[in-house]
Formats: sequence, structure tokens, C-alpha cells
Amino acid sequence: MGCFFNIFAIAMNGRGKLYFKYGTMGSAKTALLLTQAYNFEERGLQYLCMKPIIDNREKENVIRSRIGIERECSWIYTEMNIYEYVTQLYESSLVVKDWILIDEAQFLTEEQIDQLARIVDDYGTNVVCYGLRTDFQSHLFEGSRRLFEIADSIEEIKSTCACGRKTSINARIDAQGNIVTDGNQVEIGGDDRYVALCRSCWRNKRIESAERNALKFKSE
Repeated sequence: MGCFFNIFAIAMNGRGKLYFKYGTMGSAKTALLLTQAYNFEERGLQYLCMKPIIDNREKENVIRSRIGIERECSWIYTEMNIYEYVTQLYESSLVVKDWILIDEAQFLTEEQIDQLARIVDDYGTNVVCYGLRTDFQSHLFEGSRRLFEIADSIEEIKSTCACGRKTSINARIDAQGNIVTDGNQVEIGGDDRYVALCRSCWRNKRIESAERNALKFKSE
């Protein structure tokens, strides 16, 4: 245990930061995370990949990008105390990670984001959170809101709408491609359920969907 306290004392002098890198769906956030993990591995840096288990598209504990690359990760459960989990990991391995990379950070709770900040401050570990800013109704996710409030560094990962403008909305669509405006905030899905749009296109498509539905009801 004494050895760990020495490691802890060194870590306390670290200059870790809490990063938030956000973008719409399809902006290559996960690919960037996995590329960063590969670079850390090549340089011999200690790192850990994590992901909320609420994103259940993968049956195994992996982070997988749309372009086909993947890497093993640790699950983050809804009631999990991330600070306690990381502390136990450091104590058992006697190694303090240089970096923690988190995918789908928007699904974390406010309390869990605060736990990540404490990891940065207590151990000097850099924590990089990748995720969405807002939901399909353009409202902030709980985890994203807290990251905007306390992150040391905030960076937008930009992507382009079909019209040429920057995407900002993660629009939910139905089987016919119509914009969905009601429903639960969290509904896991891919290209079959979501499309990234600029604010202007999102507004126009909502108007089109509303007019289409109005005509349908009149004909009935």
C-alpha cells in the first residue's frame, strides 16, 4: 500500500485536464477516440477506454466505430461510482493511467461527470469525453450539460449537412424518413433512426412532416 501512496503523491502533482469533444452523429467521434487510443499504445502511455452500458448495440464490452475499427473497453453502469472504480483499479495495479477515454459521454449522469473531474484533480489523469451535445429535440443531455459547465477544454468535432452547412441537430426519423418530434430522450439507433442536420434543414423537414401529417388526417 505504501507504494501506491508514493504513486498517488506523484499523481497529485500532475496537470491533468477534463476534455469534452462533441459532435453530431456521424461526425467520427468514436473513430477519433479509437485513433487516439492507438496512438497512446504506440507511445507506451497508460490509458483506459470506457463506455456507458446504456448503449447496448454491442453485446461485448467494446467500442466500435462505423468504419469498422474497435477496442475493448470497461462498461460504465448507471449507478456506478467511476471515481471509486478507477481508484480501486489504480490501487490493484499500482499504476495511475495517463489517459481515460470515454465514448458516448452524454449518457453519463451529472454526478458521474463530477467524479471524472475528481479523477483529473486527484490523480492528474487526463480524461477525454466524446459525445453528443443535444438530443433529437435539440435539448442538452445531462452529461453534456455538466461537461459544458466544468470541462477544462471544449472542442466541437464538425460535420457537414447535405446542404453544406454545419450540422447541429441529431434528428430522429421514422421508417419513412419523416422527422420524429416526440418520444423518450434516449433511443439507441444508427442511420436507420437518426440523421445529422443543420438547424435550418431540421426546421424545414419538421414543417414538411407536419404538413404531410395534416394532409393525411384531412384525407381520412
